Amino acid sequence: MGKEKKDAQELYEKMTEAPVSGLIMSLAVPSMVTTLISSVYNLADTFFVGQIGTSATAAVGVVFSISMILNALGFWVGTGGSNLVSRMLGAKQQQEADRTASTAFFLSFLFGLIVAVVGIAAGAPLMRLLGATDTNLPYAVAYGRYIFIGAPFSASSLALSQCIRAEGKSRQSMIGQVTGGVLNMVLDPLFIFVFDWGISGAAIATALSQIIAWAILISYYVRKKTEVRISFRLMYRSFGEYKLLFQTGFPSLCRHGCNMFANIVLNWVAGGWGDAAIAAMSVSSRLLYLSNAVSLGLIEGCQPVIGYAHGMKNYKRVKDAFWFTAKTAMLSMCAFAVVGILFAPGLIGLFRDDADVIRIGATALRLICVALPFSAFMSCVSTLFQVVGRTLPSSLLVFCRQIVFYVPALIALPRLLGLLGLQSAGPVSDLLVFAVALPMVLHYFRQTDAAGENLKNSGNGKNA
Repeated sequence: MGKEKKDAQELYEKMTEAPVSGLIMSLAVPSMVTTLISSVYNLADTFFVGQIGTSATAAVGVVFSISMILNALGFWVGTGGSNLVSRMLGAKQQQEADRTASTAFFLSFLFGLIVAVVGIAAGAPLMRLLGATDTNLPYAVAYGRYIFIGAPFSASSLALSQCIRAEGKSRQSMIGQVTGGVLNMVLDPLFIFVFDWGISGAAIATALSQIIAWAILISYYVRKKTEVRISFRLMYRSFGEYKLLFQTGFPSLCRHGCNMFANIVLNWVAGGWGDAAIAAMSVSSRLLYLSNAVSLGLIEGCQPVIGYAHGMKNYKRVKDAFWFTAKTAMLSMCAFAVVGILFAPGLIGLFRDDADVIRIGATALRLICVALPFSAFMSCVSTLFQVVGRTLPSSLLVFCRQIVFYVPALIALPRLLGLLGLQSAGPVSDLLVFAVALPMVLHYFRQTDAAGENLKNSGNGKNA
């Protein structure tokens, strides 16, 4: 027990006193690797399914909305729980952290189970709702069936990973996610081509990999390798506690829920140009997630740092952590943008050797790349507000990007510009939301600067 207390104290000192830039990078690198592997295995699905045909590739884009639903639910309680856990550990509230992590895990598993039951029961009508066409519907149903089976493990893996990362243990979180990702890439060609299971094989590989990743992550808690512990007996029992968890995670629910809705609208609109357009937009979107690996890793790396600093009212450290993350993320996105713009046709062609898919996807990818730095900045601002408990502005930014700007652009721009309108709707939305996010974050830091001065004058807070 003495060793556990010593380790906990060392972790606390590391999270609250280590130089911000080095600490964030040490936490971000495992997160970057995790995000990169996750993006690569999503691309692996797209690549191997692309060998089946354009309609199969389009079907993966349709079913991707299911993954977004699971992300929305898993991150709702997972990110909400992890942000509370990091703040509680920063304030040395161990029992509250245990109860929060327990609630996040069991709730996310329950949400995934509900999605699985509804999805399997709904079948083809649900796929129609998500944007499936007559030609890709059979593929979407076959692929979605096994994605639903893995849903409880997928959603709860997100919660487990987030709560482990909240302790500053990004490497342990990375191991589970990377193992699942690598396994998926190995199983994809085996199940699709060797076993001749077709698109169902790709889905089985994904579901099985998610279950393995879940088992690795839960084993850390079973073997007591974490600062917090998970037990069904520790779950929240009061409405107020659940309300705080849901409020804290609401920006994540809003973010991924809006992404899901926007993806469905994208599939509907792109369907007007056939399966080639759906496939092209799906591939370009997957490549976007790959390019975001660095910025998302940085954002996840800064979350516990900001959470700990906010918990101890060290507002200067919060500000330093944010600006380091935002500047580094934007610079990295500039580098990826150059690569994407120069090699867009070749990158799209890796996944589907179809002239229409390459033509549509290359233009979409180049336009997406132009707006990458602005998109990264918005994500940094939204995450900052969520971690410090300002859920309304965090949710507002996401809502503005996807619902206020993107969905209307998807509907209006194709009427004005045709196919180019479909391809440019996302980048236009990113530029508009950047113009909203910048003044919001500057106003927030003016407030915390004033609060820090008051704390310093009153003798409270540390380096406030």
